[in-house]
Amino acid sequence: MKRGILGFVRTDIKDRFIYRLKLNEFTKIAKGAGYEILDEVVQTSEKIDPSYVFGKGKVEELKILANRLQIDSLIMYNTLNSMQKINLEDYLGLSVLDRYDLILEIFDQNAGDAISKLQIELARLERMIPYVRKRASILYFRDRPGPRSLGEYGYHRTIAQLLKRKKKIREKLEKYRYLKEIQREKRRELGVLVFTLCGFYGAGKTTLFNALTNLKKEIKGIPFTTLSSKSFLIKYSGMELIVIDTIGFAFDIDPILIKSFEVTLEDLRDADYDLLILDASDEEQLFKAKLDTSLEILNKLEINKEKILPVLNKTDLIDKEELISKMNIVEEKINKEPIYISAFYKYNIDKLLNSILSKKI
Repeated sequence: MKRGILGFVRTDIKDRFIYRLKLNEFTKIAKGAGYEILDEVVQTSEKIDPSYVFGKGKVEELKILANRLQIDSLIMYNTLNSMQKINLEDYLGLSVLDRYDLILEIFDQNAGDAISKLQIELARLERMIPYVRKRASILYFRDRPGPRSLGEYGYHRTIAQLLKRKKKIREKLEKYRYLKEIQREKRRELGVLVFTLCGFYGAGKTTLFNALTNLKKEIKGIPFTTLSSKSFLIKYSGMELIVIDTIGFAFDIDPILIKSFEVTLEDLRDADYDLLILDASDEEQLFKAKLDTSLEILNKLEINKEKILPVLNKTDLIDKEELISKMNIVEEKINKEPIYISAFYKYNIDKLLNSILSKKI
């Protein structure tokens, strides 16, 4: 198992709680990626250091701590630019990842189909190209003998190869997008109602998918096990519906990452309804933070608010008083009364389907 330290620069000085929730969730993601987290380093600063993210003094402390604990990796919650990543790597002598890199690692571990693998590679290239540019410029141009040097040639050739690969991936994804659009058009012609399951990883989307379809899709208990949309035709009350399980959300998802998974996320835009699955057993502040983040992501994806249907899952793990409190929180945010269910025990699944069919959630 890889040994790591988590790093986080907290720029919102007034935030004394939400950052902790985010860091706790980030720890779960790191452990899901196979890291043993030995410690964490948090610094409060109104400004991010442009060279190292942390201030120089904190970086020196971090180096001493890393040597003492004999860690392999520094895993930063903050998104790093290429120069910050290079500076930290060179000074600490460690593998340095940020939130974007870590999520891609888990994506790699769970990718099982061609679309997922292509989207992951595209997301990685989006970050790799500026990094390689910066790293190569340091390597080749610091003491280059002249503009026609072999170093400059090697630099341009490397970048050209990466750009060529990026273009090829986009072309392949465009073909997949075209095929998926044909499928969607056929559904529209048949008049089949389509709804997606969306929300944070761990909210129980796949468990609900299994409950609705009577399938046994694997539930691994780690973040981001669903990367490509999985659809299934179900029949209920004489009607045909298509349910689609989609990729999970997370705090502070990078817009570049969202953009790279457009082919998958288009299912959310095209569906008749997007069921926002919420973990009712989450502590209240975490529940609110996940709800706010989910709505922000759906807004960035330009999802019509009228299509968002809130569903409280795992209600078997809470009492009636907490259930009422969570329902009130959701209704205040979305102005819709959520359906409460337990996907594990298949509780209220009929009510959920009837609500979708009657469009009265």
